[in-house]
Formats: sequence, structure tokens, C-alpha cells
Amino acid sequence: MKPIGKLLASKAVAILGGAAGANLLWAPTALADAGHFAYSTDGGARVAVGLLLAALFATLIAETFHKTLAAGAVVAVMLMVSAATPLHIMDFDTAVRAVDWNVIFLLGSMMAIVSVLIGTRVFDWLNARMVAWARGRSKLLANTAIVATAVLSAFADNVTTVLFMAPVVSKAARSLRVSVWALAMPMVMAANIGGTATLIGDPPNVIVGVAAGLPFMDFLYFLAVPVIFMIVALCAFSAFWYRKDLAGAHAEGGGKAGSDAEPVELQDPKVLSWTLGVVGLTFLGFFTHSITHLPVGVVAFAGAVLTMAGRHVILRGPLGAKKAEHLFTHGFEHGIEWLTLGFFIFLFMAISSAEHTGLIAGAAAKLQDMVQAVSVGFGMGLQAKLLTAALLILVFSAVVSAVVDNIPYTIAAAAIVRVLVASFATEFTAAGLGGAELQMTTNVLWWSLALGACLGGNGTLIGASANVTTIGLLEKDGHHMPFVSFLRFGVPVTAMTIGIAALYLTSYVYGGAIETNLVGAMALLALGAAALLRGMNRRLPKTADETADGALSPPAGE
Repeated sequence: MKPIGKLLASKAVAILGGAAGANLLWAPTALADAGHFAYSTDGGARVAVGLLLAALFATLIAETFHKTLAAGAVVAVMLMVSAATPLHIMDFDTAVRAVDWNVIFLLGSMMAIVSVLIGTRVFDWLNARMVAWARGRSKLLANTAIVATAVLSAFADNVTTVLFMAPVVSKAARSLRVSVWALAMPMVMAANIGGTATLIGDPPNVIVGVAAGLPFMDFLYFLAVPVIFMIVALCAFSAFWYRKDLAGAHAEGGGKAGSDAEPVELQDPKVLSWTLGVVGLTFLGFFTHSITHLPVGVVAFAGAVLTMAGRHVILRGPLGAKKAEHLFTHGFEHGIEWLTLGFFIFLFMAISSAEHTGLIAGAAAKLQDMVQAVSVGFGMGLQAKLLTAALLILVFSAVVSAVVDNIPYTIAAAAIVRVLVASFATEFTAAGLGGAELQMTTNVLWWSLALGACLGGNGTLIGASANVTTIGLLEKDGHHMPFVSFLRFGVPVTAMTIGIAALYLTSYVYGGAIETNLVGAMALLALGAAALLRGMNRRLPKTADETADGALSPPAGE
């Protein structure tokens, strides 16, 4: 399962930056951080951890227990096995340190801020504006939610994005009287796809950027084009998948959406103004993370405290001290999804065992053997060999990232990719390629790792933090999403986006990196122009002949 925060560079840099980190990837037999507990790294330990994680995954699919209880039970079993048998697969102190509290504070703090915004009815207001603007066109509303989520997720934490967007799409679905999942599921997919486009969009990109020394603009230049194609494909696929729901959409009160809807009045405008100001400062803190080096969890926590303290001061006068204090305690207890946070904490602990016993590093090492076996077995040329390696990395990363934490996997896989890049650089240099062109060519392996690790999260409910967060928020409102139902939509979307990524990587290798992006950009411009012309034609007034024909035609049903 993917951790839910963004910009987890501190952990990635610490591991990737030095020899100790490299040794950890290949020799995770080292003593635990406490210096007293030695993890077992033999085959038995890896099998035990693998079986327990598989059992957790099966339990989540069957929904036998609540996901938090299931994850907690697996952690308890790991601790008991370590205490009662020679298999040392979990050390409590190390497991607690493995929990990224920066991430937990980020998610909990943003939940608290969102709960304050919900109280001001700003999401109801946004929903009313969206529905009125769409004028009953449910597909347009769904596509607007997809595009807005993708853009926000490219430049901000995708969990923060879905925390803001989930209430909006929930209100919109209620207004249109359609299933909330017809809007929420595409929105979740868009959050994970959009986060793939930039260096700060998803944690694997941070790790890849650090490992390969790739700047922000390289990610934007080489990944934005395929990501935009994926968003276009997602809009089309979602419209087809939920065609019955969207076709039956109608606004509350009858008539066209927005025409008869009651106006929404914002509550506590002073609280809203204060909260939006704090949100702006919070996002500024996220964007300037590389300058201030403040953990994003600290920035979010400070924003949450300022938000709640400001609301308390503002409402203390008109409502009284007791009522203002009650609003704080109620929001703190019910506005934060404590069960969701607990699930992530237990999952961090369980995944730490897979990392320390060498299970993840061992799986990543298999990738190198597969590349070598395929290239030698088929006698491939240099370009075909490079593409084979890129596609294997892409698919393998997508599959693994759909079911396990992609942060330790990406860290381990980065060491493999670094070796492969060096090997291909030597071969291409011998073939006469050099300079910037050599680096651009071999960088395809880094792009394949980033694409696979980020896009794979759409495959399962636990594949990405945005998935778990959105499902948890909507389940609180009474909308249940079974694990298998998520798979029915998530797997085709993942396969579709991975297919687009594979086509992009193929063109990158055989057509050239710059040429591929230029052609892709021109194709996107052509698509945009066609869509604009189509929209303009729909808005053109009917001719006199068309009006007359319409007047002579009998009404439907007669």
C-alpha cells in the first residue's frame, strides 16, 4: 500500500544518499535501529512475512473484518511470532520508528482543516456552482471534477486534494441524484494519475528524482504529455463505465440541474475567510518545502492548529466560550478519521517487516535477472533490450505498487535501475552515443519506474493513500465501496494507463525523447481544438429551417 503523504524526501535522501543506505537495500540483515534486535533474513522469515501480508490482503478483499482491525491483527501476529519463535520478523521499537509520523500528522491535520470548511458550507456552495454551471450535463460535471483533481494533485499532496474534492463530488452526486461513486471513483483515479506528472506529485517521483538527479522541469516535460493523454482516456472510460448513472442524472427539485436548486448561503464567513487564508499559507509551506526544509506534516499541523484556534476566537463572542469549545471537541473527535489513521499506522509497521527481512529488496532484484534472461534469450538489439527493460520495470512496478507500500519498493528498485542505467550507458557509449543524448536515452528506465510505481496504485483499494482516504470519508456518509467493486473499476483504469505509458516509452526509445513529446503536445492541441469547435457548434443558434422542422415535428410520445 502506498503511504499517503507527498514529499517524503527526507527518508528517501537518507537511504539513497550514502553507502549505509545502499547496504541496507542489499543487506537488510543489519541490526535494528535499536542495535539489539537482529531481523531474520532467511527464506523462512521472508515466507512468513509474505504469507501474513497475503493474509491481510485476502482479508481486505473478503471484508471479513474492518480494515483497521485486520491490519492490527497482522502486526500483533508478527510481534508474537518474533517473541515465541526463532523467526525475528518484527521488532516493536523499530516498527514504531518505521511509522512515518510526518505522513500521519499531514493526513490528520488536513482532515481537521476540511472539517472546519465543511462547517462553513463552502463545499455546498462550490457544488451548487458546479451543478449550475454544468446545467444538467452530468458528463461535463464529472469531467470537470476529473481535470480539477488531476491539476491540483500535480502540484499538491494528492491526499490533501481528495480531502477537498471528496465533499464537493459527494454533494454534487446528491444534487444530481446519481451514485456518488460515478463521480468519486474517477476523481480518485485522477488524483493518482495527476500526481505522476511532477517531481512533487507522488513520493516515488521524489525518490526517483533524488536517485537520478532529475530536476523538476524534466518531470514536467517528459511525464506531463502521457499523463494528459491518460486523463483524456479516463474521462472517456468513466463516461462509458458510468453511462447509466450519468444518463439518469437530474437535479433536486426537478428541471435542469441548477435551474430550480435553492441558493446556498455560506455560514460563518469570518471563519471561512480565516480558514482559506490559513489554507493558502499551508500550501505555500508545501510548495517551499525545498527551501524551508520544514516537514509537510509540521506545516499541516501548524495550519490545523491555526485554523481551529482562529475559529474558536472568532466564534467565542457570538456563541460563547462553552459553545465554541464544544465545536472544537466535536470537530476533533468526529472530523478526523481516526480509524483510517490507525490503519495506516499498522500498515507502516507491517511493511517495515517486509523491508527489514529483505522481502522487498529480493523481489526488486528479480527484475534484473528477468531483464538479462529475456534480452539474452531473444538476442535483442540495444534499443530493443532497453525497451524490454523499461517495460518490465513499468509492469512489475505497477503490479507491486498495487498491493504493497511503494516507498520501500521504489527505494529498493532505484538501486536496481541505477545499475541498469550504468550498464546501458556503457553499451550505448560503445555504440557511439554520448553526452546529453546518452543521458536522455537511458533516463527512460527512470521514467518507467516513476510511471509504474505511481500508476499502479489505482489497481486496488489499498494501492494508494488517496484511495483509502476517499473511501473512508465517503463510508462515513453511508456510501460503502466493497474491495472487489473497487477492483472492477480500478484494474481496467490501471491497465489502460499502463498501456498508454508503454506506448509512450516505446515511442521514447524508437522515436526519440524530444520528438515524442513534441508530437504528443501537437496531438493534444489538436484534440483540444476539436473539442473547442465541437462545443462552439453545440452553442450555435439553430437556423430558420431547423427551427421550422422542429416545430413541425410532433412531440416525443405522440
